[in-house]
Amino acid sequence: MTSKLFSPISLRGVELPNRIVVSPMCQYSATDGTMSDWHTMHLGQFAVGGAGLIIVEATGVEPAGRISLGCTGLYSDENEAAMARVVAFCREHGVAKMGIQLGHAGRKASTNVPWKRGRAVTPDMGGWETFAPSALPFNTDYTMPTALDSDGLARVKAAFVQATQRA
Repeated sequence: MTSKLFSPISLRGVELPNRIVVSPMCQYSATDGTMSDWHTMHLGQFAVGGAGLIIVEATGVEPAGRISLGCTGLYSDENEAAMARVVAFCREHGVAKMGIQLGHAGRKASTNVPWKRGRAVTPDMGGWETFAPSALPFNTDYTMPTALDSDGLARVKAAFVQATQRA
């Protein structure tokens, strides 16, 4: 039996050159949601290595939707330009298609990076107000999120649409 790992595959009309898929991995290395050289190196290594599909880490659709202080975002021109630079590098040096995991952290937002214990970061410590479907904190160490009303839900929905367009 021969392996199909290095053979092309079509997924809903997207042709991948092989079946090597790099799952999204949070790197906690962005500043205000903006990717850095770290992301070029991290994602670029998989492109250079010949992966067929690379999926960018969980990316917040609005500043308050990021999981941590170091998470990527796709809600500003600066975020978009930095990500475009990383994607351009991957495309120039590899054959991979690129995907992205867009998200909103909800009640689990505004945390520190894992190596700083990953605990909730309050606004007075550089964090931000959190928003969720209901006013229930993730756990006793987290702040009480603001429950989303109709306007808040519309804002988050619009943020997903805008981030999708930026992607």
